[in-house]
Amino acid sequence: MIYELRLSVFRFDALSDYLPFYKKHIIKVDGDKTLDQLLAIIKEEDRLFDYPQDKNATIKISGKILSTSVKISDIVENFGAELTLMPMSKKRALKDLIINSDDFDEKFDLLDAFVDATDRKRYKDLIMYYYASDVFSYSDDFQGDALFLFAYEMIQKHSEQKGNILNILDNEENGIWLHTNICGKLFPADYDTENKINFLKNEILKGGK
Repeated sequence: MIYELRLSVFRFDALSDYLPFYKKHIIKVDGDKTLDQLLAIIKEEDRLFDYPQDKNATIKISGKILSTSVKISDIVENFGAELTLMPMSKKRALKDLIINSDDFDEKFDLLDAFVDATDRKRYKDLIMYYYASDVFSYSDDFQGDALFLFAYEMIQKHSEQKGNILNILDNEENGIWLHTNICGKLFPADYDTENKINFLKNEILKGGK
């Protein structure tokens, strides 16, 4: 099925722009195409437009964070044909839908000593969970839900490091106790996230045993 999409696309270049703006596009696209393919069409219309293209590419549509591998038909079914496309974090926008994710990458260092070097790849897969949190609106030092989900997996993989990992998360100023529910911030919603984070909280309360 062919959809006619009315798009408002976030535009900003940190090197030259003072404020962001939104550019309008009307595009007809097959519902079987992915969001990544739609973004490529936008770039064909405007060569200056940039968007994330790595395997964990993620943006925000109408307030929800989603992978660019999602089908257009699923997007229209859930959000309609009039869409606002934004980066995961406006305040970290670098070039249009691309962000500076240094803050996300740096949080890995909190658990680096307790995991293998190869585990960093798995952490990178969880980037959408990091920027889904509202906590960053008032605390840049928040460890982030990506780190908590990563910690959950690492406790299963490196059980001998369980106590050390939980001790890092048990931080009143920027740790797991600041977490707020992000299920509704993601598309599709990931309700298992809360189960994993609650498990970690309970393990901390039990003393990590």
